[in-house]
Amino acid sequence: MSGETAAVQIGPVPTQVSVLIARLARVVRHRLEQVLTPTGLRQRDVVALSYLRGFGPTAQQSLAERLRMDPSSLVCLLNDLEEAGLVVRTRDRSDRRRAIVQLSPDGERALCEVDHAVEAVEREMLTGLDADECRTLRRLLARLPVASEWALADDD
Repeated sequence: MSGETAAVQIGPVPTQVSVLIARLARVVRHRLEQVLTPTGLRQRDVVALSYLRGFGPTAQQSLAERLRMDPSSLVCLLNDLEEAGLVVRTRDRSDRRRAIVQLSPDGERALCEVDHAVEAVEREMLTGLDADECRTLRRLLARLPVASEWALADDD
């Protein structure tokens, strides 16, 4: 794509909302992968970092549960993020067996960069909607029970 943002065409619009959401999710996921590539982050990295930004320092076991990840997979993810300087793991002072994970200042900066890229994808995806329609869409999506879950896709 040159400097212009093209509207995304997904073909005929399905009648079932779940099918439409699934098709849109595939397009959005693909675009997110494209804009994340220069950052060196994957979508699951961004989800974990975003969770930590939103909820603050979190016990590693709780983070695995909230992200619906196998604990050993989370350890691999956190090892990569820690090696990149994006998260910090410390021992819980009240229970030395527990690790507490928190976003580092570099992690916060990386998320700010990601935020700009994601905003560009959002503008691209919502082309054709006016500001009121965008607010309504956000409000409706936020009301869905699944919107409050921090689940990662298994197909990473």
